[in-house]
Amino acid sequence: MKDKRSSLLYVTACLAALLIVSLLVAGCTSNGNSAAVPATTTSSPTAALAAPTAPPAVAATTTSAATETLTLTGSTTVLPIAQAVADAYMQAHPEANIQVSGGGSGVGIQAIINQKVDIGMSSADVSAAQKAQDSNMNIITIAHDGIAIIVNPANTIQDISLAQVKSIYNGSVTSWSSIPGASVANSNNQIVVVGRDSSSGTRTYFDQVVMMNTNDTMSMHEDNSNGAVLQEVAQTPNAIGYISIGYLDNTVKALPIITTNGHVIAPSVATVKDKTYPIHRDLYMITNGKPTGLANDYINFLLSPAGQQIVVAQGYVALNS
Repeated sequence: MKDKRSSLLYVTACLAALLIVSLLVAGCTSNGNSAAVPATTTSSPTAALAAPTAPPAVAATTTSAATETLTLTGSTTVLPIAQAVADAYMQAHPEANIQVSGGGSGVGIQAIINQKVDIGMSSADVSAAQKAQDSNMNIITIAHDGIAIIVNPANTIQDISLAQVKSIYNGSVTSWSSIPGASVANSNNQIVVVGRDSSSGTRTYFDQVVMMNTNDTMSMHEDNSNGAVLQEVAQTPNAIGYISIGYLDNTVKALPIITTNGHVIAPSVATVKDKTYPIHRDLYMITNGKPTGLANDYINFLLSPAGQQIVVAQGYVALNS
């Protein structure tokens, strides 16, 4: 009996040993399979992360291209054209960064002389003295323009001669009652003379063509842009001013000019185009030497049919019209 019990215990121990060995073998097999899964899992994120490595290269290229900057400054007459062309160009070329600012033609020309900007803008001819400061100056005609004489809509005046304009701006005539057909109701009819500051190309041209290089009245208000003159005349019943035709709107009255032969010519794209309007001029962009790179592309776009359509859309006269 004792021997039987011993035998039974021996068999039980052997079975237990076999069971343990089986479990150990199964555990080892299971761990081996589990190890294979992490290997696959580890390689999969690596492969997934490998794909995004290309975009940084593209982003770097885009950032690098976007740093290509073009700067323009000067005439507030040319500014609307320059900004509209810049907007259209940048829409087609997102990598370009074109910065446009005003300040007046004198500022634009001096910035070119001092090599502070890529392109200067001017609404007046560059003087011989200015050219002498920069023998490498390259002047490009980009559009045509007219200068409109404007008054407040409250004024009953219908037209004016350049001689009358000159007499107002030199201070010889100070009352609207001295000008035939002119009157401002509920006022003393004293003329408020509004002009441009000394850096303005519009003033330079006006002083040469209308004032014939005589002095402006000391009482003239000197505004620093076409927009400022427009606003002051629109808000001042007794005022008179002058602005580019590209700035005209219904807040002011643009006066037709009585010419020396008795014709009455209103300022418009058509009369500037056929040069019957007496106060017309060219508009310019100026570079140091022949433009290259982005400056060249920008100017070529401006001079293209598409660019000249923008000139017309801004209220100016295209070169080929």
